[in-house]
Amino acid sequence: MYPFLRVLWHKLRPRSLNEQIEIRDACATDRILSRLLHYNDNCVDVGAHRGDLLTVFLRYAPQGRHIAIEPIPELAAELRSRFPDVEVYQAAATDASGEVSFRIVRTALAFSGIERRPDLPPDSIVDQVTVPAIRLDDVIPPDRPVRLIKVDVEGAELLVLRGARGVLNRYRPWILFEHGYAAAAYGTTTIDLFAELGQHDLMVWTLTGWLNGEPALDCEAFQNAIASGLYWNFLAGPRS
Repeated sequence: MYPFLRVLWHKLRPRSLNEQIEIRDACATDRILSRLLHYNDNCVDVGAHRGDLLTVFLRYAPQGRHIAIEPIPELAAELRSRFPDVEVYQAAATDASGEVSFRIVRTALAFSGIERRPDLPPDSIVDQVTVPAIRLDDVIPPDRPVRLIKVDVEGAELLVLRGARGVLNRYRPWILFEHGYAAAAYGTTTIDLFAELGQHDLMVWTLTGWLNGEPALDCEAFQNAIASGLYWNFLAGPRS
């Protein structure tokens, strides 16, 4: 296939429902960050992967002091190379410091995590390695206001928040987070996560809901949004 035809096919080919949702949420995320971030705001990217969100942070907050946390060694090295002004930690963010066993899903790197996702295909190639474990409270200087934290950790989001209680209480940042059925691998529930956010007086919206000025979700609506299969990316933020 000629290169231009390959590009055209990529643009016009039918999209799965999951792909459509990811495109919807990527567009919504860009719009949200354009509204929330100022040129010198500080952000934290937990589960930075290949740095897609870091690129957006730097676009809207070019003078901010940003932190990226990525446990997969080769991805962390790539981030250091691509973003020399960002503090990159090759570690897993959790609620305790030290070391932790981490599962790298070689057949789908984005599904890697401390625990194995329950929906991984049985033929997935998974390497179990030991990586540093850090708490956000230990790596974010107490005098550095944090405007926004992004959390994409394949079910371990409650552990990340528990390790950031000082930051959340001090600055009540906005939180872009992914949450769904993978949390079951950690023995945690949507109710647990909602309660943790509520302890810091943080409310929850779907991305499009916040953009459209809709009321924040209560716990039941949060659970229903996930159960619908149409939402797994959310925004948490301070009460107006």
